Amino acid sequence: MQKILLSSLLLMLLMFKGTIAFAVENPAEQKDGEETNYYSIHYDGKEQELILEENNIKLILTSWTDESKSAVNGKLEISDHTYSRITEEIILEVTDQPTELKVTKDRSIYYTLHPSDSFNVEEIKLPESDNPTTDETEIGNEDGTSADETNVEDEQVTETIEEDTESVEEQKSETSPEENEDLNSTDTVSPTKDITIDSEPYSIQNEDPIISYSSHVQGIGWQKYVSNGETSGTSGKAKRLEGIKISIDNAKDLGVRYSTHVQGYGWLDYVSNGKISGTTGKAKRLEAIKIELTGKKAKDYDVYYRVHAQTFGWSGWAKNGEPAGTEGLSKRLEAIEIKVIEKGSNVNISTGNSFIKKPTIAYSTHVQTYGWMSQVKNGALSGTTGKKKRLEAIKIDLQDSNYSGDVIYSAHVQNLGWLKNVSNGAVSGTNGQSKRMEAIKINLTGEVAKYYDVYYRVHSQSFGWLGWAKNGQAAGTEGLSKRLEAIEIKLVAKRGKAPGSTANRFLTKPSIVYSSHVQTYGWLDSVKNGAMSGTKGQSKRLEAIKINLENSPYSGNIVYSTHVQSFGWLKNVSNGAISGTNGQSKRMEAIQINLTGEIAKHYDVYYRVHSQSFGWLGWAKNGMKAGSEGISKRLEAIEVKLVPKGKGQSVKASKAFKQPVKIKVFLDPGHGGYDTGAIARGIKEADLNLAVAKKVEKLLKGRGYSVHMSRNSDSYVGLYDRPKMANNLDADIFISIHHNSTAFATTLVNGIESYYYKYDKEYPSKINKDMHDNPERIKKSVTLTNFIHQNMHRNTGAVNRGVGGASFAVIREAKMPATLLELGYINNASERIKLVTNSYQNKLAKAIADGVDQYFKAN
Repeated sequence: MQKILLSSLLLMLLMFKGTIAFAVENPAEQKDGEETNYYSIHYDGKEQELILEENNIKLILTSWTDESKSAVNGKLEISDHTYSRITEEIILEVTDQPTELKVTKDRSIYYTLHPSDSFNVEEIKLPESDNPTTDETEIGNEDGTSADETNVEDEQVTETIEEDTESVEEQKSETSPEENEDLNSTDTVSPTKDITIDSEPYSIQNEDPIISYSSHVQGIGWQKYVSNGETSGTSGKAKRLEGIKISIDNAKDLGVRYSTHVQGYGWLDYVSNGKISGTTGKAKRLEAIKIELTGKKAKDYDVYYRVHAQTFGWSGWAKNGEPAGTEGLSKRLEAIEIKVIEKGSNVNISTGNSFIKKPTIAYSTHVQTYGWMSQVKNGALSGTTGKKKRLEAIKIDLQDSNYSGDVIYSAHVQNLGWLKNVSNGAVSGTNGQSKRMEAIKINLTGEVAKYYDVYYRVHSQSFGWLGWAKNGQAAGTEGLSKRLEAIEIKLVAKRGKAPGSTANRFLTKPSIVYSSHVQTYGWLDSVKNGAMSGTKGQSKRLEAIKINLENSPYSGNIVYSTHVQSFGWLKNVSNGAISGTNGQSKRMEAIQINLTGEIAKHYDVYYRVHSQSFGWLGWAKNGMKAGSEGISKRLEAIEVKLVPKGKGQSVKASKAFKQPVKIKVFLDPGHGGYDTGAIARGIKEADLNLAVAKKVEKLLKGRGYSVHMSRNSDSYVGLYDRPKMANNLDADIFISIHHNSTAFATTLVNGIESYYYKYDKEYPSKINKDMHDNPERIKKSVTLTNFIHQNMHRNTGAVNRGVGGASFAVIREAKMPATLLELGYINNASERIKLVTNSYQNKLAKAIADGVDQYFKAN
């Protein structure tokens, strides 16, 4: 009867030793009869959708996060009874252990995820059972610890059985050896993911040594002693072991010594036979342990031990002084199992993966003039700061890693761009080519990527230390021509905190983006970086504009103001705000654009406008006016671009912006009064000259020019008074308008001819000695004459008698560029008939005005 009682108690102990912790939905949310535990997902890298839990949860997998296929980008869409939907960006790690995915605050689902050539999802359900096995599959809590799911009734039963266990121990001495053997034969070890124990049940005979141990647990204190492979500590409660006591019983000449690795202290000195290793009352976690047998009989036995470590769960078995646990990962021990086995017995325990030590990441950089620097490790600086020395190449290696996998990396190099990935100590970059590294990407592959993130930051020219990048993200700059000067690289346990700020890790050339509101069309699509917004050749006015900066690595804004019909200059706006009007049929006539803050130190903003009558005006920059004012000309299109500071073309205000009084044109209708000029059939040259000049005056004023005339009526003006008037006005150009006639009776000569000043010693200057033969004035005079002459020939179709130089008084004595035009022969009957008509005079006048426009666009 006693034997039956003990067997029953031990059977109950085995049944309730630990509840199964497979990844299942929150028991509080499961309906009766549902046994859904986790989803086994085989993922092929394509966008896939999973409908979970009666259509109210959708899991969308989009792509692998990196080339190593260690995790998947995804989205979680949750809808409730109100039909509202919440979408959350998530990352799912590749794992063959059921892993928790939080859906809401109090709901979770669980999954395993495997790379595959085809997509498949299987819902894994546990078989119903009244007798859970002792197998445990640990599920990670939010902090990475395992979590046993135990209800209140289970806890109550467990407490009862623990009390009964003491009674069983007391009764052991009263049972026969056969009964003891029967009882011990029920003792089994729970297999885990990392270790397998293939052994026959073994018996603890009275002559065998008994190893006993007690652990000090966070918030609980010292636990009762357990022995021979039993668990000391907790699982699923996120409680750290803080201290341990171990002793050997029932054996002579056999002892034990042990050392623990403690948070903040490292490995402690060995203690032995029941003494405390670790701490109490200091809130320090045990992270690893080493145990050895001592004494004469130590050669006859092996001591085996394994630990339950935060995040990693049960380790493999270590033996005889090997470390078990972790080092450098800041992971607590939560439980331990220890057993002593006679050497040469038939018990085979698989070992391995008992100790996880943080790998070392080592790296060296090739620095301008210095060459390869000494290798550094684990976050140390490689390179220089404050010396303006470029990094040219880098080598990175993983050392002391318990895991398979590599470190891969690629450098972005001046003129070469991103290089191909290399790995494990290979060189990325250049040597001997004087090319700067500008950015870098670093990643982990294989098993090591499941347990660690690689973080890195760079010191970049002008910007200093940028933010921390991780796992293949770009760090540095691109498109800014900035050298890398130094780098730091660290490994951080998966899901651990970044070493510092991750902001502004990668800086690219800023973009300028803009959209214009066009008459009848409304808002056009946004364009960027110098593209045209608006229209040409459609006579459509710009009415408003929005301008913004994107991807700027610098602080600061873009500010702008428009000159609007009837309103004048509007107040400055910035960063995408509207300047102008909408729905008021008001034309934009001019614009000013500027940069503020830090970006203004690194870039100039250039812009030009297409203006009614003028076409494309010259480029303006940094707040200059572009367009026109006071001449009622609409803007029709605009281009805006950013140029690195001081690298852009030169600009002129006169080319970018037109105003009525800034450009002065002096028109000189030849002859007048008693000086009639040539006469043919009663037609006076002086009258024709004045008629054409007045038409030119009207056109030029309409285009924004300030126009002055030597005479406005049939009056006499002296030959030298004409250029003198222009000189006193400080006119920009001088145009003398004439008609031709032959000195002989023939009427066969016709056509247009034009003249610029050419020095002739027979006709010295009287009032323009300083400028009459100035090379720049003569050059501009030739340009002005050619533009006007070409337009007259093209507009009228008259005979082209060419352009030449002469020393006529009016163009010799003018200080500014000057030309004398002969518009046709009035003594040629067929040509005279045209010269007296409005239509032909209009053609001549427009040709002269167009020539003036071309001249000022070119100068």
